[in-house]
Amino acid sequence: MTKQTMLSKNSVIAHDPGIAYQAARLRSANLQDLNRLEVLYNKARPKSRNLESRIRAWLEHGGSLYLENQCGKILSAVCWAEHNGGWRVDRIATLPSERGQAFGRWLMTKVEALAIRHNIPELSLRLDRKDLLPYYERMGYRVIGKEDHCNLLQKRVGGTWQIQSDTPS
Repeated sequence: MTKQTMLSKNSVIAHDPGIAYQAARLRSANLQDLNRLEVLYNKARPKSRNLESRIRAWLEHGGSLYLENQCGKILSAVCWAEHNGGWRVDRIATLPSERGQAFGRWLMTKVEALAIRHNIPELSLRLDRKDLLPYYERMGYRVIGKEDHCNLLQKRVGGTWQIQSDTPS
């Protein structure tokens, strides 16, 4: 018999190696996902304002990745847009019932990989919650200043050092 831990109604992780588990699927969001993303952000960050217009702007001028379960329910998402030659990342939104499963870290890793593929030199984000600072610092972000009473964090992820030269060194 396989030992299992119930994480939520729709997600189960098996403890035995090699045993399949219900996994979250990574998806790239588009404007058709706007309402579903708004539902997630309302549940994950209930005090947020102007969500529809903010998410629409992120989707039109940047991008978004989300994780969904096998039923198509969005569990976690992150959005970003171009900003000062890099990408400005919006804070991760994860359903309260799904927190603690490293979905946010996984999404940030995927955004960083996309940035590298698109030769984006750095990611930045505004952080209004001091309790989340260690979380982002563990991922390599550092505080570079303040902006509108928020910490401004930044991480170098790519840039011109990645472009291979045609000239031998």
